Amino acid sequence: MRKYLIFRTDRIGDYIFSRVLTESIKNDNSKNIIDFVCSSYNSKYIKYYKDIRNIYILDKYDLTLMIKNLIKINKSNYDYLIILDGKRRSVFYSVLLKAKFKIAILKDFRPYILLKTFFDNYFINSEVNPQFDNFCSVINFLNIKVPDNIQYFNNYKIKKGKFNFLPNKFTLLHLDEKWFEGYYYKDFKYMNLNVKNFKLLIETIRKKFNNKIIITSGNIKISQFDLIKNYYFKKIKKNYYKSSVYKNNLFFIDKTDFRDLEYIVKKSNEIICCEGAISHVSNGFKKKTYALIGNINTAKFWTSHMKNINLLKRNSVNNICKQIKNI
Repeated sequence: MRKYLIFRTDRIGDYIFSRVLTESIKNDNSKNIIDFVCSSYNSKYIKYYKDIRNIYILDKYDLTLMIKNLIKINKSNYDYLIILDGKRRSVFYSVLLKAKFKIAILKDFRPYILLKTFFDNYFINSEVNPQFDNFCSVINFLNIKVPDNIQYFNNYKIKKGKFNFLPNKFTLLHLDEKWFEGYYYKDFKYMNLNVKNFKLLIETIRKKFNNKIIITSGNIKISQFDLIKNYYFKKIKKNYYKSSVYKNNLFFIDKTDFRDLEYIVKKSNEIICCEGAISHVSNGFKKKTYALIGNINTAKFWTSHMKNINLLKRNSVNNICKQIKNI
């Protein structure tokens, strides 16, 4: 039995991706202990995985908590400390922590003297190699084996019981903030979906997949999407809407959190979305995924291991519809 402390203080999709490491560790010996250092944000998600023993919150603004967790960690006698997030705070904090071996995956921040003094090995997280291969390098260094069939949602409690109204067969269209300018990164290419081109998108998806369509949008309030919702939908019950134009073929579920989305993805036939955390979920459930991307190299960096994904260039709605037709 070995004890592992893994740093993952970033986003939910990054954690889901890193399940390849936790699966490898548990497959090597089911008695191996895995603890995580997380952000307060992703800890609320990671806590639902039963194979994670302890979660430590790393908050650079909470010195008391940092000291408290440092004392707890140093009493645990970890065999391996592994930094997956490449964050400066993770590197500096880990210098104070005790472990027999320390490993890090780093991108731009590579403090040579610090790494040489306090770490046993580090790996470069560049887009030259797919991220999956970078993780496999860590797994090989640990002298364990990558599973032939990675079960991303092993030991995870799926949230369910809330959506018993879902049809038996449907295409999921996830319209999050990445579709609408002003809600994500400034250098991001947006599709600028609106009331007019929404109709083209829906009719293209209906003809292509011949399914009912469920739309989700997350919790961020988006003014342009509100216009679409008010024009095309009428409320049936709390957070559930039916199309006033497409009748029983188009529905919208409002105010879904990430764990709600996981359940809806699991029930869907296929999903259309922007590449991100939700496409990691659909890959975990082995769902056919049509993911909108910007830079092809960056997209392949994250998705090269995914067997059920089609990458679509993220540009105008018209061009997206052409790509969907030609799949």
